[in-house]
Amino acid sequence: MPDVVEFKPGNYKFIVSPGGPFSSGVAAMPGFALRRVRFAHPVPMADGFAFIKAHLEREGRPITALAACELRSPAAMTGEQFQAFNGEYLKTLHQWGCKAGDINPLARSNLAPITEIPSEAMFFAFTYTVPEAGASSDFLISGFPEIKDGAVVGGRDVSLKGLDLKARFVMGTLRERVAALGCDWTKVTAAQIYTVHDIRPLLDTVFAEDKVSQIGLAWYPAWPPVIGLEFEVDVRCVRTELVIDAS
Repeated sequence: MPDVVEFKPGNYKFIVSPGGPFSSGVAAMPGFALRRVRFAHPVPMADGFAFIKAHLEREGRPITALAACELRSPAAMTGEQFQAFNGEYLKTLHQWGCKAGDINPLARSNLAPITEIPSEAMFFAFTYTVPEAGASSDFLISGFPEIKDGAVVGGRDVSLKGLDLKARFVMGTLRERVAALGCDWTKVTAAQIYTVHDIRPLLDTVFAEDKVSQIGLAWYPAWPPVIGLEFEVDVRCVRTELVIDAS
């Protein structure tokens, strides 16, 4: 079972991903809910961080209440490029105190769109905790690709059979992470898929079986953030979502 730790400054708990630039998922503590803000139009990362800080201050929330970030990249990266990107991304968060010792508690997703390609790394959305009487069990699971023990599940097979194998592995892992947080899979309010491949046939099988095909499933024609990956998904249970124009 994954290691789950409470991040008290943020009023949430998270699944530890040792040495990783983000956690495997977060869940609000009792008495707190998650609130997600999507930018009406993605904004450059530096501007996104500045907006988030000002927004949380206006909401009367500490900056450590930031629980998840959703990003967009110009292209899929090599392992070295991804590591360098994460180093820059973490500088601001660590300055804000968004860390638990050497562990990074925030959840995250990232993708490289194949349409409306950004010219630089962008913020797409962010999620933070808010106090709410009676709230419990809001959660957000980080984007997860078809990786197992460092190997790509299904390899480069992107036939329907290969995609089915990848999807079942990814969804099974997401289910395990929701359970590790002590949350209920049936409460999922939205799921996001990142792949350049046609997922239509999988809606009738994998996603319908997991009861997420009709709850706001979003397919983004995009590559996962690291070269060599084909399929990634994240899921969430968030009771309040906003769209804000940051311009």
